[in-house]
Amino acid sequence: MAMNIKEVILYDADSLEYSGKILVDGNNWQFSEVSNNFLLTFTKGMQLKAMLQCLISFNIVYDIIES
Repeated sequence: MAMNIKEVILYDADSLEYSGKILVDGNNWQFSEVSNNFLLTFTKGMQLKAMLQCLISFNIVYDIIES
């Protein structure tokens, strides 16, 4: 069964402090409450799966919220 991702909650990998979220609408996604401008620029235009794979490079882990 395919995942129906609605939201991705982001956390700092070391402290597990909240770092923002990603809102997902079908094949489109956007960051919300994320302040790392390099992350925003680097991942712009990426597909969701590709972007999620590179989050650890920014010391970010995540939790997927499905509907």
